[in-house]
Amino acid sequence: MNEDITLGDLPTLDTAVFEQVIDHGPIEDRLALARQLCALVLDPQTNMADRRAVMPVLARLACDRDRLVREILHSSLAQADCLSADLVFSMVADDDDLAVGFIASNPSINCSIQCAILTVGDAQRCAAVAGREDVSAAAVKKIVYDGLELSAVALLRNKAVRLGAGYCRKLYNRFHDQPKVCTALMDAPYLPPEIALVHNQRTAEELRRSARLQGWVADFKSDDYISDNEELTALRILADVADDKLRDLVALMSARNMLTTSLLLRAGINGHLPFFEWALAYLANVSMRRVRMATARSSERSAMTMLRRAGIPEDTHALFMAICMVSSATGAAGKKADQDAFGRALVEVTMTRTAGLDADQRQRVIQLLLQFAQGRTRTLVNRLNEGYARVA
Repeated sequence: MNEDITLGDLPTLDTAVFEQVIDHGPIEDRLALARQLCALVLDPQTNMADRRAVMPVLARLACDRDRLVREILHSSLAQADCLSADLVFSMVADDDDLAVGFIASNPSINCSIQCAILTVGDAQRCAAVAGREDVSAAAVKKIVYDGLELSAVALLRNKAVRLGAGYCRKLYNRFHDQPKVCTALMDAPYLPPEIALVHNQRTAEELRRSARLQGWVADFKSDDYISDNEELTALRILADVADDKLRDLVALMSARNMLTTSLLLRAGINGHLPFFEWALAYLANVSMRRVRMATARSSERSAMTMLRRAGIPEDTHALFMAICMVSSATGAAGKKADQDAFGRALVEVTMTRTAGLDADQRQRVIQLLLQFAQGRTRTLVNRLNEGYARVA
């Protein structure tokens, strides 16, 4: 006799009786057998040999012709962590409403079983794997590279998963034309800002095409509305970006023609100064140090040189200079300023600086402020504009 074998390793059950019940017993006997075997498996006092011995019997019951028998297994073994692979796959192959819940939570579904389901399973079963709290790294990779749309959405909504930038880019490249995946991706708290910016630009371009094709409103009106929303969304994305990450983002935005004069003005007027400064530095091909020196010293000559190098239109120079002056005077350089306080100070400085300009130039500055200011600043500029109109 082999001395390495202990009594705990030997089954004490005669499973032939169970097989006879499955083959020839009425449903009442099969239901009773299912309950008893489930209780046996879940009993912590049951030895491993007996557990292993009844797994093939349970796998047959999981394929029983009567759904009531299978339901007992699903309800009883939903959280069992000792099920054999054959039993698990038998339960995974059951009716959708039974199998999906089992896949989503059963702890016996390990990494290899998860990957097997993702390989041969339908959309619902794959999505159930993607939504598991313990979804494996191998399963995540398989979903990202080969998964269906439903699986990608479930993975992105899984709060236990935090995808890296590379996986986010892969999913966006695969599903950028699938609204459900894009919505889930944009809602992910770990989404890299460059993906959000690219998606924002693509969405705006698609809206412009649709507006022109559908003839919703006059083209210039629809384009202005879409551009406003595109730029406001871009600034919301950029507002949460750390200062040391802005340089690379600005380079990406320049390559994709996002660094428009209107976006820079909107950023400056509403106090998004870190992005405003990085964008100026990139467009003028100067260091951030030089931009902040020009701003801090309120040097009009340096600032004008920088604006020309950046290709900023001359009819906006007065407003750009005012933004730099307020940034210096309030100590807001390099910081996200309070929108209303910065806007109010900007209006005061702008009105003072443009007092000597002719009416057309002053009106141009006011129109720019009206176009790009937000909140209370816009209300203040609107009142000033109405006052000038009455005087005129």
